[in-house]
Amino acid sequence: MKNNLIDLIEKYGEPDALIDHWSKDNTGYAIWGFKDTILWKNSKDIKTDKEISELLASIQKTIDEWKKNDSEISAIGFINYNFKDILYKHISFKNTNSTFPYLFFGQPKLIKKYTIECNVSISTRMELKKDFENFEKYKNKIQRIKSELKQGNVYQINYTNNKSYTIKSSPLELYLYLRNKAKPKYGYYIKYSNMNILSFSPELFFKTEKNIIYTSPMKGTRKRSNNIEQDNQLKFELKNSIKDRAEHLMIVDLLRNDLGKIALPGTIRVNDIFKIESHPTVHQMVSNIQGEIDDSIKVIDILKGLFPGGSITGAPKESAMTIIDKLENYSRDLYTGSIGYIKSNGNLNFNISIRTMTIKNNKGIYPIGGGIVWDSNALDEWNEAHLKSEILNLVTK
Repeated sequence: MKNNLIDLIEKYGEPDALIDHWSKDNTGYAIWGFKDTILWKNSKDIKTDKEISELLASIQKTIDEWKKNDSEISAIGFINYNFKDILYKHISFKNTNSTFPYLFFGQPKLIKKYTIECNVSISTRMELKKDFENFEKYKNKIQRIKSELKQGNVYQINYTNNKSYTIKSSPLELYLYLRNKAKPKYGYYIKYSNMNILSFSPELFFKTEKNIIYTSPMKGTRKRSNNIEQDNQLKFELKNSIKDRAEHLMIVDLLRNDLGKIALPGTIRVNDIFKIESHPTVHQMVSNIQGEIDDSIKVIDILKGLFPGGSITGAPKESAMTIIDKLENYSRDLYTGSIGYIKSNGNLNFNISIRTMTIKNNKGIYPIGGGIVWDSNALDEWNEAHLKSEILNLVTK
């Protein structure tokens, strides 16, 4: 019998993590404590190829040991976007944050299932301290991106900037209130050290079910309308947008190529291409890609092949990441990295950590952004970026 999340919190106290996926299965997991943890601290002292391989093998070995436990969830954790510094160490990236680890995984101590549903929550407030960059600065960055596009250095760039907030309530109360509104398809709440992670992500990075791996890139956005007729028109407009389809197809092709690094030859298929998913505040264009993998492929192999996700870099990936590092004036940290869990049967489920806030010392950081291509309109893209943080307006003064 599944439990009510609020009842579980009253009985066991604040959880250390929630796997809060608003999907057909309707089951969430609340976690208290960790028996063991894996932590790879961020350091400018980049290791040799041999040392990196040994560290990755050690992480995989520990996770494999955890999977021998009876618990349904063997591990939960996150991967910092800056983990790219390890996987692409031949590129010299300037944006980093030594206080945010490359990755963290924990082996849950106590796990309780609960029913995914809207629960009674306390109305919370926060105050905007730093807004997304102003339009003139943003427009200048778009012009610089188009210069790179014109020179043929890249086909698409996912450009982002961040907002910061003063948090006036407990991070858990904030998560519980907003998750009722956002209904996140791949939601997570994690307490790590002196930081809280609130992820309302709608995007799947990858999941595995036995020998099938799935990835679902998301690219293309329209706002929702309270008027049903207008809402359907916006959905139709996105579905048939030549620009959005072209932008989306670039990322589908990139993900197909990335999957090709780990999937068995001839097994990659694209399903439901240009599908429109409707979320509380936005419509999103999504495609589903799958392939077959050998039994020997583990989570570390998948991260080496796919990370970071192509939908949040642009294409080609290495060129896009290099240009992003020049243009963005902050470290993304967890934003556009990944949060996920590993089951004892070996199945994996990791999101793209967009629509994600990290809170430390009552300061919340919430980055937003989007894909830029040659025919992008700067004002449209600036407005779309703001649209992706609209859910936060419910609690912002």
